[in-house]
Formats: sequence, structure tokens, C-alpha cells
Amino acid sequence: MPKIVDYEVKKQDIIEKAKEVFAKRGYYNTNISDISENCGMGRTTIYQYFKNKDEIFYYSVEDVLAEIQRKVEIIIEDDTLSFIEKLKKLIFELASEYEHNYIFVLLAEIWIIGKKQRNEFLESLAVYVEDLKKSIRDLISRGIEAKEIKPVDSESMANTIYYFIESLMIQVSANRNVDIKKKISSVNILIDGLKV
Repeated sequence: MPKIVDYEVKKQDIIEKAKEVFAKRGYYNTNISDISENCGMGRTTIYQYFKNKDEIFYYSVEDVLAEIQRKVEIIIEDDTLSFIEKLKKLIFELASEYEHNYIFVLLAEIWIIGKKQRNEFLESLAVYVEDLKKSIRDLISRGIEAKEIKPVDSESMANTIYYFIESLMIQVSANRNVDIKKKISSVNILIDGLKV
């Protein structure tokens, strides 16, 4: 009797395994053979689920971004945390996500690719980044209204926090000996400076 394979489950499995490969090798240094090897299947089988490496990459990054967005929403809605605690937890989650998926390094690669070509996927990633910055900005604004955070330009501060985390993660990817906990502690000092 032939083995019945759930197409969507198998596709998601390929995405999960591809994320590991992209995280280790980066976009440019990954090929279909690397992904198929990590999945334990032949290249031709991969093509039954995806057209090419780009499509696998896009699905992989979208999957990671969707998971990050869910985590961000949970943190923002957690009424047991102060606004400062929410910002710190958000930073911790983003940094922790990096350790598993190197998402900021992949986003930097995508940014470079995006400078050379425009497509729908890259535009959706730009929307994701803006949504993430908006979530940080709204959190800061709500903290200001609650008189927990000093009056600051919430948009400028959200951008500062986002780009600080992004550059921090790129530093860590370039030097594996960097202590991520110390780096997060540095960001937390910035966040503590926002307290009223």
C-alpha cells in the first residue's frame, strides 16, 4: 500500500528544516541540495513542494516572522507586566529568536537583495519590519500616557531600539564569542533610562 503524505505537513517540515540551513549557511551559501540533505529527501522531491530555493526561503522567513509577531502580541497584551518590563521582554524575545533563526542576519541579507531587486516578498518584509517598529512605538506611547515612561519621541525611540537590536544581532553573528546576555543587559540600560 502506498504511503500517504499530508502535503501541507510535509511542506511545513521542509520549511522547518530549511530554516536551520539558512540560519547556518545564510541565503547565498545555501542551495537546494543543502536543504534536501537536511530534510533527508532528494532534490526532485523538494521540487514537488517548492519551485526553487527563493520560494523556500520566502516561506521560511515568513514563518519565522509570523511566530515573532505572535510573541510580540502576547507580550504587548500581558497586563501583568509594566511597559518597561514589556519592552525588556520584547527585546529578550527578539534576541532569543535570533539564537535559533538568525532572523536579523537574514533580514540584513534580504535588505541587500532588496536594493538590487524589488518584489512582493521583499515589500511584505518591509511591512513586517514597520509593523514591529509600530508595536514598539505604540508600547512606548502607552507607557508615556500611563506616566511610566518619560515623554520622548516614541517613533524615534522605537526606531532606535529596533536598529540597536538589529545591529547587535549582526555583531553577534559576525563574532560567536560575543556574550548575548551582556548585550541584552546593555539594551536594558537604555530601556531603564526611559523610566519616569
